Amino acid sequence: MLQFDATVLKNIKIADSFYYLEMTWSQDTPVLPGHFLTLRITDDTTPLLRRPFAFSGFDPALSTCSIIYQKRGRGTELLTAKVKGDSINIIGPLGNPFSNPSDGNKPVLVSGGIGVGPMLFLASEFKRRQLPFSFIFGCRTKSFIPDLDAFRVIDPMICTDDGSTGFKGTTADYLKTIEKSIQNSDTVYCCGPHPMLKACHELALRTGSSCEVSVEQIMACGVGACMGCVVKTVAEPGYARACKEGPVFNSKDLLW
Repeated sequence: MLQFDATVLKNIKIADSFYYLEMTWSQDTPVLPGHFLTLRITDDTTPLLRRPFAFSGFDPALSTCSIIYQKRGRGTELLTAKVKGDSINIIGPLGNPFSNPSDGNKPVLVSGGIGVGPMLFLASEFKRRQLPFSFIFGCRTKSFIPDLDAFRVIDPMICTDDGSTGFKGTTADYLKTIEKSIQNSDTVYCCGPHPMLKACHELALRTGSSCEVSVEQIMACGVGACMGCVVKTVAEPGYARACKEGPVFNSKDLLW
């Protein structure tokens, strides 16, 4: 875990209320899919706390990293005003990343809403390593589809609730149509709304496959001190910190 100032390289709107922020990464510590960072958006007391964001990309050759975020409140509204050359304070990389697929594994990546960021990072890494995978992205309507080259090149299966683009229905609906093709040696990786994560977990139980979920929890400290981001677990003590033991968990370890 490091704390340092980064320089904004790009901050662009890529969909309805969604933005792509690219920054310098001047540290030797590598970033892996599933890791996250926290940003100190302003030097003012409002907002007081840092904001957590999953990495959506990392390029060690160019010394850059990126996040995809949604404008939701005061903090992210201020973040949209950042321009090229602005300085921003980072703490990261934080959390535990996704595991590597085993030989013969056919990963199924499922993302919804803001969960597209970490899953796009994972997909880009699989593509770089020439590993076969499928990528499923769900949103309410076509205006939420990211206008981003890194998203298009992975050839995603797009699901929209209103049928405005791609498959009409949720990612859970689409997964039912491909369930028979998923083997017990495969892994489902997912990040998005809780109902989607639960559907992926239940799919893994039915198919005998494994499932790794990256949970989206509200965080205060981001480093495991405040216990504000706990999730319920099967094993004692009955909870785990998303920022420290997560944000990536084996779905079977969580209490759904």
